[in-house]
Amino acid sequence: MRFLILDGYTDEPAGLGVPPYIGIYPRYIAGVLDKFNQEVHYITIDKLREIRGTFDFNKFDAIIAICGFHTPGKYLTANPATLREIVSLLYNFKGLKILAGPAATKFGSSIEGGTIKDESKLKAFFDIIIEGDAEAVLHDYFLNNCKIENIDTKRLRTYDELREFAIRGAKIVKQHPSYPYIIAEIETYRGCARALSGGCSFCTEPRRFGTPNYRDAKDIIEEIKALYSYGIKYFRIGRQPCIFSYKSKESEKEEVPKPNVEEIEKLFKGIWNVVNPEVLHIDNANPAVIARHEEESREVAKILVRYCTGGNVAAFGVESFDEKVIKKNNLLTTPEDVLKAVEILNEIGGKRSETGLPYLLPGINLLYGLRGETKETFRINYEYLKEIYDRGLMLRRINIRQVVPFFGTELTIKDVEKAKKRKSLFLSFKEKVRKEIDNPMLKRVVPKGTILKNVFVEVKERDDLFFGRQFGSYPILVGIKEKNLKIGEFVDVEVIDYGRRSITAKKLL
Repeated sequence: MRFLILDGYTDEPAGLGVPPYIGIYPRYIAGVLDKFNQEVHYITIDKLREIRGTFDFNKFDAIIAICGFHTPGKYLTANPATLREIVSLLYNFKGLKILAGPAATKFGSSIEGGTIKDESKLKAFFDIIIEGDAEAVLHDYFLNNCKIENIDTKRLRTYDELREFAIRGAKIVKQHPSYPYIIAEIETYRGCARALSGGCSFCTEPRRFGTPNYRDAKDIIEEIKALYSYGIKYFRIGRQPCIFSYKSKESEKEEVPKPNVEEIEKLFKGIWNVVNPEVLHIDNANPAVIARHEEESREVAKILVRYCTGGNVAAFGVESFDEKVIKKNNLLTTPEDVLKAVEILNEIGGKRSETGLPYLLPGINLLYGLRGETKETFRINYEYLKEIYDRGLMLRRINIRQVVPFFGTELTIKDVEKAKKRKSLFLSFKEKVRKEIDNPMLKRVVPKGTILKNVFVEVKERDDLFFGRQFGSYPILVGIKEKNLKIGEFVDVEVIDYGRRSITAKKLL
């Protein structure tokens, strides 16, 4: 059979699949198809839009559409697909139609914060809706002689099963339109220790997967080795709620588990033993784990500085500094935890790397529309951000989002409707933070005169202005004042000025 994997992109609490990232879904699916000797084709939604008029879907026997967002954001060069768009594209397709990704789950999907739509009628368009793991369900489909009957579409795969799929599917990266300039999102584990008490009120991760199930370091390393052999040199060790909790022995009984320093070093050191990545970054980290297990967390931070590349960011899911909101939404992390964790990462990771950025800094995620939120919440959040700045500490970025009331979580549409009454307050708060915290913080993280290495040119704004970013987690947007740049080239630049959250730079001669 001829299969087309249509990548409409995904963004979840513990996983990103929006360019320049390639997520796990297309790679794992390709691995299953490869195992059963199917003909595999891959296309992104952005590329499909470019060639839509000349693209014949009916030359394929089956199309697997991947899409869905549980943590929607804004993206520089990518435009994620909605389920409605995918249905409209495939409306006249006569073959087997399969839906995978967050949009296929019972939780649904949202393209923007604060809203969610009932897409059950759109889902009905597909022959197979995979609520579980696409790679596991497709594996069963082939074992069942390609018959849909009696297949459990909610089945989750084991990590023993995944080992082969992850390695076999690595070759699909060569079909990505941005190849080889893509970042591979690498899964380390899924589930969350917070599931022991139900998890944060809004989060889908513990509700989908329960307590953590860890992937062995050797399997992660073998997948990276395979991707590297196909030309990928940029990696993010993500796809988990907290990298500091990887392989923790306490995660089945403690919500704030003690880091397993030995296993974390085994993973990151092992990567360097088999490949020489140009970028090796992480994603999420729990500030409560860092603050309450200081000795072990300091050792983990040193490992991340030693084995990861510069410009690395540990994203802290703070959500709110308001203790009333923390309690009503079971957030667990206290303001004191956050301040302590920020201090620790600044102390260990604040030194400037050869990329031009500090080695490892925290980022902070704030979420609005949670239960118990009042006007006072905005003041409290601002005061703590200001305190971090006044202490001379650095944050790589502050992410301010509106919550989405996903089905199956504790939040409801009613909660979000209440939050809409504070929409103007939310917007004014966001503007205040961007102006009074973000901008001066950016000047602290990258002072004028800083040399940023290997900025990848992505967008031409006008003849004398281009935009680019370094590869990695949460890269800074760089406006480059230059006339003769080419999209897709790497340049070294010197910082000369600042936007609100971006940098203005000139190319080094």
